[in-house]
Amino acid sequence: MSPSILIQALKGQKCNRIPFWYMRQAGRYLPEYNEIRKGRTFLDMSTNADIAYEITIQPHRRFQNDGLILFADILTPLHACGVPLYFEEKRGPVLERTISKEEDLHILESFSPAEQCPYIGETLTRLTAYASGQSERPAVLGFAGAPFTMASYLIEGGTSKKFEKIRSIMFGQPELFKKLCDRLVDMTVDYLRYQFKSGAEAVQLFDSWAGILSAEQYDEFAGRYTEEIIRRLKAEFDHPIILFVGGGHHLLPEMVRQNPDVISLDWRVRIEDVEKIPSRIAIQGNLDPLYLYGGKDRVIRETEAVLNRFASRPGYVFNLGHGIHPASPLENVEAMIQTIRNYR
Repeated sequence: MSPSILIQALKGQKCNRIPFWYMRQAGRYLPEYNEIRKGRTFLDMSTNADIAYEITIQPHRRFQNDGLILFADILTPLHACGVPLYFEEKRGPVLERTISKEEDLHILESFSPAEQCPYIGETLTRLTAYASGQSERPAVLGFAGAPFTMASYLIEGGTSKKFEKIRSIMFGQPELFKKLCDRLVDMTVDYLRYQFKSGAEAVQLFDSWAGILSAEQYDEFAGRYTEEIIRRLKAEFDHPIILFVGGGHHLLPEMVRQNPDVISLDWRVRIEDVEKIPSRIAIQGNLDPLYLYGGKDRVIRETEAVLNRFASRPGYVFNLGHGIHPASPLENVEAMIQTIRNYR
């Protein structure tokens, strides 16, 4: 079976059209998603293979996206380990146990994805079967949180604005921070290995919060751990690995050094910086998701601008520069997608 057009592009090949998917593509901007989430928590949905499968394919049914991105959360491995957490409206995830000293590391002692989160493998297996039955087969995508971002949740206890707790441990207890990230590296490799073996054809590493770091801090406290994950997975699998750093427009040289197959571009990145990315690395991105709040003409114009900027580069995938916002007007999402499809 020949690879899907998305996998071809993620492997750096020139395609006969621009493939697309976008972050958070299954979510609250879709009426069918809002229908299925009635009376259910996020954990109810993401830990149930039947529901996670249904939610994952909702965007494809509507838009024929070129990628099916697994419906789950980056904190799934922590929840599977037994870290109590819940999702609070307008606040996001809240962890009821945090790490502030070495004795706290025991909460991450054992992690076996096949035993502790089998719903991930079940969902990916079903998505693979669904994709194989389509006339133009979409790629099945998995993902995980990168160690710095996972550590920030474990230390801060949730989403943070100032990241004071994690910075105090980074700078004040560097050995504790290193031990935590080393453990998270092992967990993430195991988790993504499980996803590949369950049918994922590519995976994305989300370092959602690493953009708060300077280049020097990123190398010391984030990049080295992501690089280790990429190195170990590449030794076993020939599947593309995508690296996304939220707010990471100033970190492109550091991201390149980690040797991912693909860099997912933040919407603030400068074109002259993108031109310095070696051609061996594919790129995806990078429409500002808030353009989808504008008028239809503006959405079309900005989508075309992104396509004009990057479409001539082999190995290009259209995506947003961050996740789609829940209140994005559906007609504007449709206008964006139609513009990609019409582009030549």
